[in-house]
Amino acid sequence: MMKVKPVFLYILGVGLLIFGNRDLWDELQEERAEIQKQQDLLKIQKEVLNQQFDSQKLQYDSVTKKWKNPEFYFQVVNVGKINFKALKKGKTKVETDTDEDATDSQ
Repeated sequence: MMKVKPVFLYILGVGLLIFGNRDLWDELQEERAEIQKQQDLLKIQKEVLNQQFDSQKLQYDSVTKKWKNPEFYFQVVNVGKINFKALKKGKTKVETDTDEDATDSQ
């Protein structure tokens, strides 16, 4: 019985030291979250890099001196941000020589 008590108390002390340290568990969880984020980013990068590229053969037309693509394809056009207000046509105001519509330009 004498040898069981010190061993039990020693194990209890080590357990309290490890499990009672709240800062240690917070640090371990933060490290685990960072590692998980890095692994997720690597997984996404591998998926992007493993995508297959589409290749087509171009033919040179010596008569028109242009390259032609015999395959049917769609062309993607990136236009970015469009200022729709600038695309609207401005209204033209016709001024007459009456007192109500004339400007003070003299």
